[in-house]
Amino acid sequence: MASSECRVSGPWSPDEASGFLQKSGVPIRLAVNGSTGFPIVMPLWYLWADASFWMAMKPGAGLIRLLRQDGRCGFDVSLETPPYKGVRGRGRAVVLDDGVPVLRQLLERYLGESSPEFQKWLLARSEDECAVRITPETMVSWDFSRRMGH
Repeated sequence: MASSECRVSGPWSPDEASGFLQKSGVPIRLAVNGSTGFPIVMPLWYLWADASFWMAMKPGAGLIRLLRQDGRCGFDVSLETPPYKGVRGRGRAVVLDDGVPVLRQLLERYLGESSPEFQKWLLARSEDECAVRITPETMVSWDFSRRMGH
């Protein structure tokens, strides 16, 4: 469910939007304010928990630097195949230490039992991983299932 401070609109209830975000296997498209004034959009693995998006990144990542300077961001989680549906909005990001637990959950969510060597490689270099928490301020859902006959 979205937090009480988050404005939710569109055809889905807050619980339906939350359910979509928990079940969707597509990455989030995160838009941040770049140092040149132009937005930067980055696809990332995410978790939806505690009415927030969670991601893991290395502390030296450019995205971490930008989010530390300005935590305002936009996001989109949507299906790229019919029936088109998803959730978009804006929120505020906070960078936290100890992103290893988030990274482990992301690996489970997106890779499961596949790619064990890749997972081992990622975890072997994760001691300084950061967690990013994005708390949505607005969320808008859309669902073209009926229009597309699904």
